[in-house]
Amino acid sequence: MKLLLVFTEIQIKYGSYAFQAGLGAISAWVKREGGHEVALAYMGPKFDPAPFRQRLRDFKPDVIGFYTTEDQLRFARKLLAEPGVSECFTVFGGPFATLNPEFLEEEPRLDAICVGEGELPINELLNRLADGRDPGDIPGLWVRRGAEIIRNPSPPFLPDLDSLPFVDRSIFAEAPEIRHVGITQISHRNSFRISRGCPYGCTFCSNQRLGMVQQGRFTRFRSVDKVMQEIQEVTERYEPREIYFDDDTFTLDQRFLDEFVEKYPQTCDLPFEFFSHIGPTTIPVLEKLRGVGGRRVSFGVESGNEEIRTGILKKRFSNDQVIEVFREAKKMGYQAEAFVMAGLPDEDPETFRDTADLLRTIQPDLYSLSIYFPFRGTELYDHALKQGYLPGPVDLDDAFVSRRRALLNMPNFPPKVVAREVRKFPWRVYGRTSLRKALLFRAYEMPIGDSLLQLLAPVRRFLRVYAVGGVTGAHKVELRSEKALSQ
Repeated sequence: MKLLLVFTEIQIKYGSYAFQAGLGAISAWVKREGGHEVALAYMGPKFDPAPFRQRLRDFKPDVIGFYTTEDQLRFARKLLAEPGVSECFTVFGGPFATLNPEFLEEEPRLDAICVGEGELPINELLNRLADGRDPGDIPGLWVRRGAEIIRNPSPPFLPDLDSLPFVDRSIFAEAPEIRHVGITQISHRNSFRISRGCPYGCTFCSNQRLGMVQQGRFTRFRSVDKVMQEIQEVTERYEPREIYFDDDTFTLDQRFLDEFVEKYPQTCDLPFEFFSHIGPTTIPVLEKLRGVGGRRVSFGVESGNEEIRTGILKKRFSNDQVIEVFREAKKMGYQAEAFVMAGLPDEDPETFRDTADLLRTIQPDLYSLSIYFPFRGTELYDHALKQGYLPGPVDLDDAFVSRRRALLNMPNFPPKVVAREVRKFPWRVYGRTSLRKALLFRAYEMPIGDSLLQLLAPVRRFLRVYAVGGVTGAHKVELRSEKALSQ
């Protein structure tokens, strides 16, 4: 059987990544376990169905699987209406589909929704369709049968991540639509995951409720040996310049990190980037990882107002902890990045300015400011609905750019005021310390910021070095091989 996986990254602030580990995991599994053929149809940063149509004609799939988040849903629905799609079995998966499987009732052109991890259900679907068997009772799928929706329970979480094949990167490397888009390319920065799941209860994140969809342990780690084996194979094949660990909880498992610190230098000489939670053990962990190639670390600060962060978002750390962690990380030589949001439920201009005040204090090398998007199925979406900030599910127009426009109608922080505060944010953070950074971040917050990002893609590394001070002075990074240096 032929499976076409569809991945859209259309009109998203901060551009496109052109890589999605979940789709790569499904591709690797169905190739190994079922011997099926897999191809990828990618679309971004703008909606253009022509390459998708060509992919349908060339590949002639039996099944089309769409990875869906709510901000991309309108584009997936448009693709369902494309000629030839109705001849295939269509299935939605991803966080939106998993947390909102009743969407199958709203979209008559869709045949099924995958609820939870997709390896087992999608492979079983392909096997049954190949044999001419009924797919109606496959665990993990809600399936349309005429006017009826069959709601099958999901299987348990896959318990042993080491038993899974390595993520299939070839479908991304070979996709004709991917041509130097976004900020992460397989030939430049390779992305890895050491785990699945997350133990934290952040109300804005889908992970909080994804862990309730299936039985078994949600937060699971691979062995260090398996991770090292994958890194070695991938770096030999694609020769990236740096490694990116795309885990929400990379620094969570101390035993894993102790072994990682021992084995990473024996396996790879490239610098790496990672996310870290802010907590009591953060600074000792940063010291360990810096010594073996840690170059850049990102923290989910989210808000500078402690009442918003702890009471609304349920991220339980103080501003004093944030200040200390950023001070020590920068002292160690890391490039330190802060992720923050604007337009959060119950926020107002004054509490949002607390975020600017905190970032002005910590002076991150980089920050990522996103306007809050109310994802259906999350606790924070329910809170916004209850408070009357939303009339119901959001109806996005074609011009909507995810993370750039506020959708909540809060009397004390309406969308126009959110936009005004976001425009002022770079000056409030960097205006007294770095006019260079203030100007660059302000330019990016302009309506044409994403277009500028795409236009300047060939010199983006230079701009990043220019903005954050590069790899000199306090942020100098030891590149650990002549090969890495030459690239």
